[in-house]
Amino acid sequence: MVHDPYWDLVAEPRDIEIDPSRTALLIVDMHNMCAHPDGWMGRLGRDQGKPDHLKERFEFIDEISPRLRKLLLHCREHGIEPFHIRVNFRTASNKDGGADLQARRDQGTPYLPMDADFLEAVAPVGDEIIINKTSVSTFNSTSIDQILRNMGRDRLWVCGVVTEGCVELTARDARDRSYHVTLVTDGCASSRRAAHDDAVQRMTDGNVIRGRTVDELIAMTPAKASEPAQ
Repeated sequence: MVHDPYWDLVAEPRDIEIDPSRTALLIVDMHNMCAHPDGWMGRLGRDQGKPDHLKERFEFIDEISPRLRKLLLHCREHGIEPFHIRVNFRTASNKDGGADLQARRDQGTPYLPMDADFLEAVAPVGDEIIINKTSVSTFNSTSIDQILRNMGRDRLWVCGVVTEGCVELTARDARDRSYHVTLVTDGCASSRRAAHDDAVQRMTDGNVIRGRTVDELIAMTPAKASEPAQ
């Protein structure tokens, strides 16, 4: 882990209070393709004779899933808007995907309809927003920026998989668009825990992107106003 000494010379970005009406939870790629051993990535390993190649990844995801569900339920209760983000193409051939995603798709292991399904623990309910992306960063191939601004949500909690990939690029692109970004540090996972730890340190160095745990965010959320007496 390396600290950039530049951050010692400049004022730390101001921390802001949580305002549920201005906050959104971005759950990145917690769907079968990326996050379930029977999804495309798990099948890719089995098809290549390496059934345990991503064992650490899926165990890590199993570990964070209950915490993410806890945070999702908290957000629903307090008016923090959940966004469910996944890789999902417009065409059966996936020709509309980015070159990187397209190259990975051409490995000989096909995508299946079940790959688009979200993990049960964090699946959307009711009118919650689903964002389909065809790039690594959510902001590069979707209208999420316009949707967030339409809804007045300028404070983002980012979580999901993988920490150093789609999560990091989504968080950094959001910060570059002047959103206040918090990385849910124990609500992200990678194929290697060392890669996760490195990405968390790198993203939060200097606190331009804040790092908070699920329990810290829950504790920092203002209590709901009591209902007026009848």
